[in-house]
Amino acid sequence: MFQLAREHAEAAARCARGRPPDRAGEQTHSLVAVLMSYFALEAFINMVGSDRLGDRFRHYDRMSPEGKWAEVTRLASKTGQTFAEEGPELRALSTLRSWRNVLTHYKGAYEDVQQGRSGETRIAALLCADNAARAVEIARTLYRAFYALDRRSPPRQFIWLDDRPHDPHRQRPQSAPAAGAAQEGADAPGSTARGRPRRGRRRRR
Repeated sequence: MFQLAREHAEAAARCARGRPPDRAGEQTHSLVAVLMSYFALEAFINMVGSDRLGDRFRHYDRMSPEGKWAEVTRLASKTGQTFAEEGPELRALSTLRSWRNVLTHYKGAYEDVQQGRSGETRIAALLCADNAARAVEIARTLYRAFYALDRRSPPRQFIWLDDRPHDPHRQRPQSAPAAGAAQEGADAPGSTARGRPRRGRRRRR
């Protein structure tokens, strides 16, 4: 899901830079990028909680995303440290959650036109390349902050996670990993696979 968020944020940026800009494409890709960034964070903390807390995780499973990230990190991390309640990471998560709620709980009501974006509604203005990029950065920042507090290496299934800062202008390498857990153990650019035996050269006979 995080890889999908990255890919669609980059696609949204390309649409926005087009001559003329492809606003419909920018909105579509931004929608996917925002939702996938949020869903990836939700899946991540659920995975960590169930993996490290076992049956205890059910007591935290219905908490708000911010509360869950704070409590699961405190209980599951090696240091016992966690995110500050009013810190930048959880405030950014709250922003991403509010975007997700606006998009998934939209009831089709008429809206006031946003000022400053060509007469678009609030929903339409939310779906832009800048917000798509910001959503990816929120997810990336929370992943990295968790492991900084945890003081342990990421599990094997996250070796493929591309956690570089989002840069919509960067060219994607040909060997970039595909999205999803099926890529478990594949390398992100700049990362090193762990526990993978090297293949030796075949000797000619």
